[in-house]
Amino acid sequence: MSKNPETTILNAAHKCYLKDGISKTGMREVALAAGVARSTLYRYFPSRDDVLVAVIKQEMDAANRSIQSRLSRYSEPQDIIVEGLILALREIPRRPLLRAVFASDEDATARRIVWGSQLIVGFGEELMENVIGPALAVGLLKNEVKPEIMIEWVYRVLLSFLTLPSNWIRNDKQLRTTLHALLVPVLLH
Repeated sequence: MSKNPETTILNAAHKCYLKDGISKTGMREVALAAGVARSTLYRYFPSRDDVLVAVIKQEMDAANRSIQSRLSRYSEPQDIIVEGLILALREIPRRPLLRAVFASDEDATARRIVWGSQLIVGFGEELMENVIGPALAVGLLKNEVKPEIMIEWVYRVLLSFLTLPSNWIRNDKQLRTTLHALLVPVLLH
């Protein structure tokens, strides 16, 4: 075991999720893979859901860093919003655990667990700061709807494209045009 039991546990859980699937991975499997007693596992993570949220947080952090680095080339708020969503739609399916949680029907329970966690609130705040924030700073953000509801709505748009691909939008150019026509007017003046 590494010097940090929490890291060892999360790495083991990640491997178990990839090997056996999220729904088939329990605390017993994670403890066994991590080489720790279940009591040690419960000391760091009180429930199976806590382990899942922690692993997904790591994956979301890595995806977000990748998206943010590529998003830095855009300066216009409407482009930041549209390109941020397109980048997320491309990045999430590349990551097996994020794909399982957000882009497939196989782990709808995991999606509900993650959706109901503080993790989504934290990423909403980050989205607000990095994606919606530039529009807010220059007075372009519509104020008819609270920002947190706006963020939830954008997440729901993202989830819908991930779980049920469009019959008509076939490429990034079409998606970009559609988001500029439909999403940007909802969010910005």
